Amino acid sequence: MKKNENSIALTMARALALAAVLVVIFYATPAFTQDVEQVDTTGTDPRAFTSKFMPYYLYTELGNGVKVNQFDLFGMYAFTPKLVMMYDWPLFKDVDYGSLDLFKQTGGLGPFSDVSSGGSTAGFGDLNLRFLYKPDTWTGSYLEEGKSWNLMPGIELNLPTASDDVLGTDTTTVAPMLTFVTDLPGGPPFGLGFLVLMNSYEFDVDEGSAGCDVERFRGRWFWMQPLSRPGPNLGDGLYMLTEFQPVYDFRTDDFDFWFGPEFGKIIKDGQIAYFKPGVGLNREKDDRKFTLEIGYRHFF
Repeated sequence: MKKNENSIALTMARALALAAVLVVIFYATPAFTQDVEQVDTTGTDPRAFTSKFMPYYLYTELGNGVKVNQFDLFGMYAFTPKLVMMYDWPLFKDVDYGSLDLFKQTGGLGPFSDVSSGGSTAGFGDLNLRFLYKPDTWTGSYLEEGKSWNLMPGIELNLPTASDDVLGTDTTTVAPMLTFVTDLPGGPPFGLGFLVLMNSYEFDVDEGSAGCDVERFRGRWFWMQPLSRPGPNLGDGLYMLTEFQPVYDFRTDDFDFWFGPEFGKIIKDGQIAYFKPGVGLNREKDDRKFTLEIGYRHFF
């Protein structure tokens, strides 16, 4: 009986989440036929509301020994010059629990009943959707010519679409977002960069049958710095995009901090290749210890 109630609650939560998304799209997109201008050269500026396709491979090693290999379909769809949707879905995800103490203690039983005897399982993961809106009135300019800032509200949805519970969270979460983007002052080379402060407050709306309570703050702070001018040579079109992620869990009173410098190159107009190593400073429990991301960006 309880399982049926959880199933009904999960279905209702997903339906409500979908309805909320449709309402946002309907009321915030009065001009779907408007042209979307591309002003970004590296595909990294969140103020450039253009459609982009940005698949990537990600390796993650946690502090408890769990290793994850995944290939994600990541991209952005611009409904209008004021509203975009970003999607991130692990099309293939392989998780190795072989080094986890709990897996060794249970002998692969309990929550690991669907995991192979070696400790690994593969499938697809949870779907993440983010919607950003760029109001005309939430922007301004510096005294310096050409320098500007933007404040953009948004919402993030995490949907439990994983093919197996151990490949996802089985928890539906919602996260209101507020993103601040500003050009850096001064002239080149430092003045060609910009800062992004993306902050969200995430909480669960449904825990499914195997989920958990979620209430946390997550920051995604970026410093974008061009390293060379675009051009045909190997050393041209280089940039560095360093990301800092502070995460505070209100339920467990845990704090996690991760950072990763992204090094990329403009291959040609609208095409970027990059790699991004990352290190977690708090290596306890299930916090990230080391990550490596390799990706490609194509924008239209």
